[in-house]
Amino acid sequence: MASEALQQIIDATPTDFPEVTDYLMVRARMAPLHGRPTAPSTRIDFVEMGGVRCAWVAAREVADGAPSLFFCHGGAFVSCNLDAYLFYAELISRQLKAPVLTVDYRLAPEHRFPAALDDCFAAYRGLMASGQDPARLICIGDSGGGGLAIATLYRARDAGIAMPAGVVSLCGWLNLDTSGYAPEYASRRDPFVSVGWVLTTSRAYVGPGGDLTNPYASPGHGDPTGLPPLLLQVGEVDVNRRDTEAFALRARTAGVLATLDVTMGSVHGFQGIETTPEAIEAWGRAAAFAARCTDKD
Repeated sequence: MASEALQQIIDATPTDFPEVTDYLMVRARMAPLHGRPTAPSTRIDFVEMGGVRCAWVAAREVADGAPSLFFCHGGAFVSCNLDAYLFYAELISRQLKAPVLTVDYRLAPEHRFPAALDDCFAAYRGLMASGQDPARLICIGDSGGGGLAIATLYRARDAGIAMPAGVVSLCGWLNLDTSGYAPEYASRRDPFVSVGWVLTTSRAYVGPGGDLTNPYASPGHGDPTGLPPLLLQVGEVDVNRRDTEAFALRARTAGVLATLDVTMGSVHGFQGIETTPEAIEAWGRAAAFAARCTDKD
């Protein structure tokens, strides 16, 4: 069961919100949810990393000596550039008390796969080349960015670049050819995403003839061997739940420490609804995971 606070948001969301016909509709529906102002006390420094525009975001709560976070933002691959997502980088920085480097990757369909992945990988490679200690780095991504974060590490692993200390996937899209809700939860409504939403934006991302099962587009189909510890958070009724569960098993079989974290009663992107009990508890678990992974003692 969802908390009363989360249920009120679910009930207030139009029932047709996740029903879309093209990427332009996705952009229109996402726009009001993003681009929120950041706090005056939050420091934002725009930089180039690996030739890609990025921003360091540090909320007031950042602790001295905190590890760094490499953030691949969401937006269904087709909407919400870095500037529109600064508020979410701030949220992550505030919750994990660490500075966040977020990447302004190119959006589809103007720039199809692998453009977004190329940008995220170039930024990650640039960050490592700048002297970043991989043992003091966590990769994190929400929604489509969760998949991008893992795919970025596939590329880094294949190129012989050091892995970070851990990865946090926040309701990540891991398989773009998703088969939908688990049958036992088919009657439960997720107000923010649907099978049609995922497939519409995924097709815009890979192109009309693109392969939705390409492991660099759908890392759930890839080989996770050699990845660092994973925290895979997903809502109970999120369309991505079944794919997340399958990837957790795939990772464990490959010898990767993978923690599956299903929040009961919760929906896609629930971590962004910061004041609900579900989000508060999930961020607490993410912070504890990041601390364990980066603790040098």
